[in-house]
Amino acid sequence: MTQFRPGRTWIDIHEGPPLAIAHRGASAYAFDNTLRAFEVARELGADMWEVDIRLTSDGVPVAFHDADLNKVCGLDLKIGDVSAAKLSELTAAAGRPAPRFEEVAELAAKCGAGIYLDAKEAEAATLAIDILRGHGIERVIVGANTPDYCADLIARDCPFPVSILVGIGIDPFPVADFCGAEIVHPCWERAGERPDRLLDGAFFAEAAGRGLAIVTWHEERVDVVEALVNMPVLGICSDQPELVSRFRRASGRQPAIVCHRGACGIAPENTLASAHAAWSAGFDFVEIDVRETADGGLVVHHDPQLDRTTDAVGDLSAATVQQLSVLDAGGWFDPFYAGESIPLLEDITDLAFRTGGRLYVEIKQADPVRTAETVLGRLAAEDVFFWSWNADWLKRIRQAFPEAQLMARPEDFDTLEDCLTAFDAAIIEFNAGNATAAAIAAVRAAGRQVMIAYMGNDPEEMDRLLQLEPNLINVNAPFLVARRTEKNQ
Repeated sequence: MTQFRPGRTWIDIHEGPPLAIAHRGASAYAFDNTLRAFEVARELGADMWEVDIRLTSDGVPVAFHDADLNKVCGLDLKIGDVSAAKLSELTAAAGRPAPRFEEVAELAAKCGAGIYLDAKEAEAATLAIDILRGHGIERVIVGANTPDYCADLIARDCPFPVSILVGIGIDPFPVADFCGAEIVHPCWERAGERPDRLLDGAFFAEAAGRGLAIVTWHEERVDVVEALVNMPVLGICSDQPELVSRFRRASGRQPAIVCHRGACGIAPENTLASAHAAWSAGFDFVEIDVRETADGGLVVHHDPQLDRTTDAVGDLSAATVQQLSVLDAGGWFDPFYAGESIPLLEDITDLAFRTGGRLYVEIKQADPVRTAETVLGRLAAEDVFFWSWNADWLKRIRQAFPEAQLMARPEDFDTLEDCLTAFDAAIIEFNAGNATAAAIAAVRAAGRQVMIAYMGNDPEEMDRLLQLEPNLINVNAPFLVARRTEKNQ
């Protein structure tokens, strides 16, 4: 049987924006080098996953960065001193199971993701390369930390293109000439606030003259990523691959995407982490739920009880802000988020202000005027809209803040006309069941915006709703909307 022989020309013929390479998976949102990190990377739009490879005592390549278990498990053990089964047991007990590389390759093949292999050990890399070939994964880069190792990989006829990682202050081109690398990977993330400015026209001219592709360091600064996306680089590594995807999306994308309780598939709902993930990905609005505490504090939490999303029980309204502040509102979602707290409303509005994010505020059980005052004291009226099951609360907001944007739902009224006139809502939200072309046309004729709420993840149903061309779409699966929108452009 003929062994799969990957092509190498893909790095030369790649066109369009840089590839998003998830550094150790989406390591800003999950423990690095875990299957969860790679699954999240896929959801965030990563094209490739950077994976660190080590070898266990029984010769099994595993995805793991450190040479020992000190950091992960608090044990003075080398990875090479434990078996794969023991490593799995120890890391699982620590809440961050280390996968066999075979598992990572299988997942990548299923998802259509490429692999950037960080070869920590030569023997581990050789075995990993065979695994990648066995799964027929073509888009692979093998990274080498030293020129000698790079030259050795090429001399041993590595079937994939090889990159050379180069530190700060080192001219990468003589190094690439010496070792024969096809890709230069400058590790310059610590070279000042704007390392992207080191990649000037002369740098790219030199690279092009040698036929070298460029992959950049892992980068999470928004302004630096935005600059790199517009450069002739093959790929950008990032703990937050959604930043790369964000800036390479087509401009003028419609509709505006409302992330229900934040990016709730990536991080625990209604937390700063889920809001930050949504806005980092470039989505427009984050929907939050507001409740009032026993001492009058305004916090972001969906349920009246605490048990589903925290490590406590009881009614939220019976607790004080101080009592809520020490609860764990993230560990239920994933151990990575253990210690994530219930945010104050002002914490979320401050984050929105700093990141340029926008809010959809649902008032579950809180003083409506104080809620609106808190939000509008920080955000412009056009960057937020309000809704509540209690229509009287919305009328109170309208009276206190005539400039506020309100939302209404036809399902809460006898007629669509009643919905439009109740409190002069700027946004009318339909659901998948009552969103019809005729009703949407009537709302538009009245000069209002249309939003459709859909909390499912059926691609065909999503396409149907998108064809109705709403101004906004309120979803649990914002990355699916982004993919379907781009596919249908």
